[in-house]
Amino acid sequence: MSSLENQEYWLGLRINGERYALPASLVHSVFLCPEVEQSIKDLKISGVVVHEGEPVYLRNHFQLLKSSLSANGMADWQQVLKRDQAPWVVVLKDGADKGLGFRVNNIVGPFHSSTFPEAAFLHYNGSDFHLVEVL
Repeated sequence: MSSLENQEYWLGLRINGERYALPASLVHSVFLCPEVEQSIKDLKISGVVVHEGEPVYLRNHFQLLKSSLSANGMADWQQVLKRDQAPWVVVLKDGADKGLGFRVNNIVGPFHSSTFPEAAFLHYNGSDFHLVEVL
């Protein structure tokens, strides 16, 4: 039996019909935010939501994450999510780019899983999740 390289918690992300997994250690928060980003009274701010009193600056998932998908899967990966179909917001841990987040269609987890060395995906609950990393 092969030894497992990496055992940690993962957050499953559903983006444009595909499943992806991000190490939960890189995630600051996840929240449901189906309403429109803009409209703080008369002030219109595009791409900003407030969560627990802090602004979250929304970007497209492909601007913040790198996927290991082949060229065939890149068209779906780089498709912009529509707000009404992507009610979940994932906020990355604080760093140089504090408060950056992105929308996803749905989430799974967090869940505990192991990856094998050089693996581009992990298997959880009967489904494969492509691994992604923060840019």
